[in-house]
Amino acid sequence: MKAAIRDAYAKLQANTPGFSTRRSQSQMIGVVSRALSHSGGVGVVEAPTGVGKSLGYLTAGVPIALATKKKLVISTGTVALQSQLFERDIPNFLKATGIEATVALAKGRTRYLCTRNAAEAHGDGAQEGMFEDEQPLFDRPLAPIEMDLAQKLSKDFLEGRWNGDLDNAPETISNTLRSRITTPASGCAGRKCAYSAQCAVLRSRNTVREAQIVVTNHALLLSALSIGESDNGQPLIAPPSDMLLVLDEGHHIGSVAIDQGAASLALDEMAKRTGRLQVLIAASYRAVDKDKLGNLLPNEAIEAAAKVSKQLKAFRDVIDRSWRPDPAAQEPMWRAPNGRLPEIWMADIEAIADDTRSLFNWAHAALAQVAKGKPEDAARERLQRNLGMALEMIEQQHNLWTAWRREDKEGQPPMARWITLSRDGDLILHGSPVSAAHVLRKLLWDEVDSVVMTSATLTGGGDFQSLAIDNGIPAEAEMVSLASPFDLPNQAQLIVPAFPVTPDDRERHPKEVAKYLVKELDWGKGSIVLFTSRWKMEKVAELMPAAQRKLMLVQGEGAKQKMIDEHLRRTAAGEGSVLFGLNSFGEGLDLPGEACTTVVITQVPFAVPTDPQTSTLSEWFESRGLNAFNLIAIPHALRTLTQFSGRLIRTSTDTGRVIILDSRLLTRRYGKRIIDALPPFKRVIG
Repeated sequence: MKAAIRDAYAKLQANTPGFSTRRSQSQMIGVVSRALSHSGGVGVVEAPTGVGKSLGYLTAGVPIALATKKKLVISTGTVALQSQLFERDIPNFLKATGIEATVALAKGRTRYLCTRNAAEAHGDGAQEGMFEDEQPLFDRPLAPIEMDLAQKLSKDFLEGRWNGDLDNAPETISNTLRSRITTPASGCAGRKCAYSAQCAVLRSRNTVREAQIVVTNHALLLSALSIGESDNGQPLIAPPSDMLLVLDEGHHIGSVAIDQGAASLALDEMAKRTGRLQVLIAASYRAVDKDKLGNLLPNEAIEAAAKVSKQLKAFRDVIDRSWRPDPAAQEPMWRAPNGRLPEIWMADIEAIADDTRSLFNWAHAALAQVAKGKPEDAARERLQRNLGMALEMIEQQHNLWTAWRREDKEGQPPMARWITLSRDGDLILHGSPVSAAHVLRKLLWDEVDSVVMTSATLTGGGDFQSLAIDNGIPAEAEMVSLASPFDLPNQAQLIVPAFPVTPDDRERHPKEVAKYLVKELDWGKGSIVLFTSRWKMEKVAELMPAAQRKLMLVQGEGAKQKMIDEHLRRTAAGEGSVLFGLNSFGEGLDLPGEACTTVVITQVPFAVPTDPQTSTLSEWFESRGLNAFNLIAIPHALRTLTQFSGRLIRTSTDTGRVIILDSRLLTRRYGKRIIDALPPFKRVIG
């Protein structure tokens, strides 16, 4: 394998125009090869901009995968990188090295057109209105223009002009139409479906299973590992023991794992939808011609749904007596201290959880019976789809009540449990893990053959402790923070001025930021100004003089990609352009040369102190005598600041400055720690 890796690297050098040997990239290839070449290997590589991390892990990963006959799975945090790898980086690598390997893109099934549902959406039934058994599932019938679009999409797919991937659809698709032309796993008839020969999902899954290299995303990866097998008994991507896994943009994997373990429930909405299940229940018994489904007679199943609906309404009254939202609050929220719900609520929660579980079991049994029907029975297939959607709705409720009733394990952080008030007055109940460590140990580190985690930013100043704790990374993992290949001290400055006000001065800070930008920004070049709150971004934009305002592109005032394209057009033409953006503009944006000569960070991006997951985890740390600010807030802020700073120097010829308008870095004890941990730009402090 070593010879194959050396050969691939030599061919990459010889056949890639402008390729330059970088010591840091060679180091990365070594870490990746050591991790992937033996079972149980784990490598963690922080690879700053310019290292060439995708070529680094491909150079080692592809030869090892082919030699061991395992599948190289590359998982990303964003759709943009997923597309870049599949469409550019991997094809270029294979072409340069002469290696032959099959490559596939793995996405979730709701990213693809369901030809059965699309046909139904523009068919006679859709024209007449919704089928009776669909009433609980859809808010409204499709509009004529949506039915026409469903027909066009179906035709484009069947005639080979489009591959059925909704991310690349030839037309913009409304959320309502998307829900009608896709299908959840539980509602899919699989190979029994009359449309299985023209199924975009089955085509994609077959390609993925046969491919030697698979590009996917963190959410689908964790879902596949958690399910284990798909509905036809085959793995969605590969058995964990046959998987060589690379987590690119690995700093996102923890938040994705937490999201996958989270649950939420809109009380009023679910009470209505559950109460309307009786039509679907009656249709299920008629379809299978059985007296009982899931040990329930028809009237018992209808009563079970009605009972859960009634319980949800009653629990709304229980909460209303305990919590009165502040009418002045922008986003009213109640959070359970230390994750512990009021004892007075627990009897109701236990009862609802038990009855929801019974309804869930019924829906599962009904779906299994309906799925046994004859192939190509359109009415039964439609009923199966609708039962699948109902099952997902009931499962959503079941997951929330399970999260609310379960006892938190001793020695582990508790679940965060909280309630928010929606704009239409509905109460949204939430439950979420606060740490990804347990989930990732169970799904990744203990199961997958070998794993590499990489990103431009994994640490703050090269300290992996926080990352390892947050993600449960095994102690034996090889963790390396690579040096930047650029001459950062001579290419960039880090400026922290003695700013007159701190960011918590809600009135004066935006005014001072606006004054500073007018005076200090080079308005004839490209810059980006990053904010942690939309309110402050819009306030500063509002305060800018007209001469500067016309050069600004503010996030939210247009599509993100169109704004970036316009910024690049202006700066390429020698014009000034300034992007105002939030966190999403601080990561993954590639603005080389004159497109970005200054990055202004308006304040240190500490996590929102009222965030329920962060607050619950902080309480748990403090209860154990630990400093939550040092363990959570500082590492989070450091990683985000490093990401933001990474927008500046994208090539060896770039120059510029990063300016942080937060005087707390000069006055608080943590200030020196943060400044010292940031990239080694020339410091201009005070």
